[in-house]
Amino acid sequence: MNTRISARLIRFLGLDRNPLRRTADHVESAILITLLVLFSVIIPLGTYLATRSAYDTAQAENAGKHRVTATLYERPSSTGATRLGGMADLRAGARWRSPDGAVHQAVIPVNGGATPGTQVRLWVNGDNRPSREPASTPEIIMATAIVSLAALSGLAAVLAMLVGLLRAVMRRRNRRRWEEAWTNVEPRWARRY
Repeated sequence: MNTRISARLIRFLGLDRNPLRRTADHVESAILITLLVLFSVIIPLGTYLATRSAYDTAQAENAGKHRVTATLYERPSSTGATRLGGMADLRAGARWRSPDGAVHQAVIPVNGGATPGTQVRLWVNGDNRPSREPASTPEIIMATAIVSLAALSGLAAVLAMLVGLLRAVMRRRNRRRWEEAWTNVEPRWARRY
């Protein structure tokens, strides 16, 4: 079975030394092989670059994040929006001190039972603005995998379109040449028979 598959691959790539292959067929084979080699080089390189970029972005985003204890200074109020599950989205003003002693305040999301004076743990970024919790290593890995898969899918689609376009152009060209050749040969052939 392996020899059958390898024979088909060799024939598909145009490396089977078929005496009926024309120059156009050899050109098509050379371009196809070049695209396949290019794709096999770009896949690992593209995967590495996409993964590295996504990982570096996630690390930079997480770099300055730290937790602070904030104290609510007002009652929670509804923003009019609802969370998943139908609960109202409540927000309240909160204050906290940064490690350098500066006081910061912002309106943050809170639970329904929060009252003024309640202390809450809050993630802030390097500028002491409320932020999401830093991404965990599995989340970073999943994000990089998604970015890599999207990059590879896009590249595969582009190369598949190039191969399809190349084959369509070559088929059209070969068909035109065949018709020209038949136009020259057909009158002579018809006289013989």
